Amino acid sequence: MNKSWNILIWYVRGINSSDKWLAISNKIDESQYSVICLQETKREGFDSAYIKTNCPKRINKFYYLPSVGASRGLLVAWNDNMFQGECLFKNDFSISIRFISVHTGDSWILSNIYGPCDTEGRHNFLEWFRNIHMPVETDWIITWDFNYIRYPSNRNVGTG
Repeated sequence: MNKSWNILIWYVRGINSSDKWLAISNKIDESQYSVICLQETKREGFDSAYIKTNCPKRINKFYYLPSVGASRGLLVAWNDNMFQGECLFKNDFSISIRFISVHTGDSWILSNIYGPCDTEGRHNFLEWFRNIHMPVETDWIITWDFNYIRYPSNRNVGTG
């Protein structure tokens, strides 16, 4: 059975400027995405007024994970005329939401994940990720920014 969900996944590297939000909002608006997943928002919080001001009107429900200092931050927002959303799980690394199509009743889970950069955080993240068990019959979409490199030479921002 073929299923289709219109999802925008974007590693935004911070959305604290109006220019960046305008670019994101324009892309969401022109492409008619029903669900958006933003990673590395670098924002401590979101509220309904912020979403209403900075997203197209159809994007009206959301969950977020706040940034920690100058990194992290996740946002999952969606059109509740298309999907009902229920947060199933939230921790330092992820938000998992069960979506149910308003039109078809199809159910699926979306996990938006951020893997930390620091050594202790990576260890905790990998232990958590290793222990995830999802039933085979569950439709599950994982979006991620794992921030994981094997060697310092793999970094695209220098080797320090």
